[in-house]
Amino acid sequence: MLGVLLAFLSSLFWATNDLLSKRLLVKGLEENFTLWVRFPIACLLLTPLGFYFWDMSMKVLLYSLVWLPLEVLGGLFFIRALKHAPLSLAMSFYSFMPVFSALFGWILLKEKPNLYGYAGVSLIMIASLLIAHFSPKELAKHKKGVFYMLLSAVCFGLNVVIGKLSIVESNAFFFSWYYTLLMSFGLLVFVKPKEVIKPENYKHKEVPFLGLFFALGELFYNLALLYTLSSYVASVERFSLLLTLLYGKLFFKEKAERLALPALLMVLGGILLALGED
Repeated sequence: MLGVLLAFLSSLFWATNDLLSKRLLVKGLEENFTLWVRFPIACLLLTPLGFYFWDMSMKVLLYSLVWLPLEVLGGLFFIRALKHAPLSLAMSFYSFMPVFSALFGWILLKEKPNLYGYAGVSLIMIASLLIAHFSPKELAKHKKGVFYMLLSAVCFGLNVVIGKLSIVESNAFFFSWYYTLLMSFGLLVFVKPKEVIKPENYKHKEVPFLGLFFALGELFYNLALLYTLSSYVASVERFSLLLTLLYGKLFFKEKAERLALPALLMVLGGILLALGED
């Protein structure tokens, strides 16, 4: 139950982070800068935890050589998906990430969900696809954004598992800080120097909150990985889709209709995952 609850809290913070990212993109901020800026802010906020719970090892360093390139690629694909597709459609295809997490979790961690777990993951995925109201016409119209999001889902699905290996080797508090530190430098090479030093980019009120909500989401997510399976955490994080859709409707006038059934399926899926932890 604890792992599912922590993952749910993470989904709330990251849904708000997605909203802020979209708002900054709409305002005209460069996409790579929008992706990057959350990490140095989050790193600064998490620095006290990182030093207090310091637990560096050679294995953590080696794992970072794998997950850092994948995380950078996943982030670049993700931010481009938000740019080239409606928020709701892009996020619905991100719902495939738990499938990749389950696959890589089975291969690398020997994690095997029980019957409750399989049922819960399936219900949450079905709910995510129902929310999208998918149609071939919509895919053809926004296929570039959808393609970017699927690539992002593969990268992040694998990194959930590699991240768990790192957390088990160290601890969630240290790794949350270490992750944001490396991402701050890893993504910096993709940001134009003029964007980094441009004072106007930091005057938007969303920018500091982008870092705050990302830091909170990262911390709860990594804690959740210690208490339940990787695929369960990745699935529960899809609850952010419901809130993201509401954000899209409220702030970007995107369609968000007939959410009652998908919401019910997601709640039932979350309950099954909680039962599957026992």
